[in-house]
Amino acid sequence: MPVETKQALLDAAKRLVGERGYAGTSVRDLAAASGTNIAAVNYHFGTREKLLNQAVLEQFEEWVDRVGDSGPADPDAEPLQQLAARARPTVDGIPAMQPMFVVALEALLQSQRSPELRDQLVEHYAKLRQRAIDGIAATERGRHAPPRLLEVAASYMLAVADGLQLQALLDPAAIPTGEELAGFYEGMAAAARAAAPPHGRCEGASE
Repeated sequence: MPVETKQALLDAAKRLVGERGYAGTSVRDLAAASGTNIAAVNYHFGTREKLLNQAVLEQFEEWVDRVGDSGPADPDAEPLQQLAARARPTVDGIPAMQPMFVVALEALLQSQRSPELRDQLVEHYAKLRQRAIDGIAATERGRHAPPRLLEVAASYMLAVADGLQLQALLDPAAIPTGEELAGFYEGMAAAARAAAPPHGRCEGASE
């Protein structure tokens, strides 16, 4: 059936891009891996590039969902404590997310040659940043933060997640464990509390 053939091509494209890369996946490969024929690629998608673009976009969207759901946090916790709570599931989930991240990298590289794909990825990243912003804004402190500060925090969170994934591709043993990263954030939170003036104390007040 047409719908089943189209899905088979998409599934094959997702698998092959992860295994061989965007440039290394041919129409013949797609047809063989999906159990269809070369004509089916043009019939359902128009071109090989459009099929591969849709496949990597769907994989990228799945990766976005996994990153966005990287872990619950106490809405009453401090920002650094929130990061600590998310550190464990983010790092612990890296091995399972690596195949999706590889495809996402392929998509990012290919987007430099495809304005249409680039625009779609820009939209997906905007969604991911907004999801992070919404999560921060749902906290007691976050809801009072300036909008630009929320945007900066969201970009930082994405940069950490992307950076850890990239390092794990090259040298998995070099990245911190979830517990180590959480401990790092918790230590920063403790240091910030220690440096803050006592509550209720006015500047210049007598001892």
